[in-house]
Order: sequence, then C-alpha cells, then structure tokens
Amino acid sequence: MPAREFRPSWMGFLATLVVAAVCLQAAFWQLSRAEEKRTLARDFETRSQAGYLSLSELLVKEEPGNYPVTLRGRPDNSRHILLDNRMLDGVAGYHLLTPLRSASGQWLLVNRGWLPRGRDRAVLPEIPALVAEHDDGMVTVNGRSYIYSPRTFVLADDDLSDASWPLRVQKVEMDALSALLEVELAPFEIRVDPGFAIETGEQLPRVWHDPVMGPERHQAYAVQWFALAGAVVVFFIAISLRRREAD
Repeated sequence: MPAREFRPSWMGFLATLVVAAVCLQAAFWQLSRAEEKRTLARDFETRSQAGYLSLSELLVKEEPGNYPVTLRGRPDNSRHILLDNRMLDGVAGYHLLTPLRSASGQWLLVNRGWLPRGRDRAVLPEIPALVAEHDDGMVTVNGRSYIYSPRTFVLADDDLSDASWPLRVQKVEMDALSALLEVELAPFEIRVDPGFAIETGEQLPRVWHDPVMGPERHQAYAVQWFALAGAVVVFFIAISLRRREAD
C-alpha cells in the first residue's frame, strides 16, 4: 500500500471548522430544547395539582410561567396580534393573541388559539371578537401562564415602526409590544384552556403541547447533528491524506 501523508489545505480546514461548529451548535441547541421540555412537563404536573391561581397570586411568583390561572378582564378587540408560523396538523397558521386589561388594571396577552393562514398570505384571516359575558364588558379566562423563550429563532426581526392592526409578528417580545400598545404587559401570556368557552360559537383549536416534538425527538436530532459533525471531520481527514511522492 502506498505511503500517505497528512497534507490538509487551509481552505478545507476552515470550511470544516465552520461546518462542524454549526453542527455542534445545532446539536447542543436540540439538547437544550429537550431539557426545557422535560422541565415544562415536570412543572405542568406539579403546578396543576395546586389548582387555579388568581392573577394577583401569579404576579408575585418569582417564576410565573406554567401555572393554571383564572381571571376576569376587558379585552381590547381593536388590537389583535397574530403570531406567525404556527403549525397544526401540518397546516400553517397563527396564534391569536388579544390584549386584555384585568379587573385589577394589569394588562396581559391572552392566547386564544390557532387560526389557519389561508392560501393567500397577504390576506389576513377574519378574527372573531372576544364577546363580553355581561354589560360591564368583562370576560372570564381560564388558562395557563406561558413565558416565551428568549432564544426563539426567526429569520428576521419584526419591524414595528409602521404597525397596523391586526399585527403580524414572528415572535412575541413583551417589551416591544408593551411600547407599541403603550401599556405595561405582564411578562407572560395566558394560553386559554382547551375546551374553555371564551368566544361565542365554535372555539378556536388549542393544542399547546406538541405531541410530535417531545424531548426524545430533540435528543434524536441532537445525535444526528453530532454524527454529522463527526462525519465532516472524518471526510476532511480522508481527503487530506495524500499519497507520498516517491523520492
């Protein structure tokens, strides 16, 4: 067998380094998401046993995410928010968020569920109003608090400089939306309980826990990314081993 020597190219080395780094970053991100979902599942079980909290009880929690809560408030049906790229059964759509001012004066976002996007992305869906139960304009909401991850990946940041309503966004940033709405929003949204009637007529679909992308699936993706990083390194070594020229 001809003797070989390791003679890598600098361009190949740099390309391998970049690709391997991207693969490792994706792998560790998947592991992080798996752990987040395990934590959410544990919190869901533990906090569900305590029953529904009032909004005032929730607001004093050091970590107010993932608690069952019940509250009454007056919705702002003039300024709905559509959270883009939400899938349900393989169909693209939005999560519909409506600002609501609680009886105590606290503003928060109520996630009412999923709306289909339709064939023409330029045409926004018809949005059902939150209808008050009584003449005082108040509605009752039973749901669960949810805090968005700051690591949400989007292709581009939302441009809120020329906002119109309903507002379509790629991610929920409470500080930016607070400034736009000119109110101080709670640091969490309330995801309405599946089956809880909050609108007249048919209720929006509410599937808050992804049955497909559980912790196990994230772990499997992490293994794939680690394997791809290893394959890139092996390929670089293989092409860098060249036949040694005879003296």
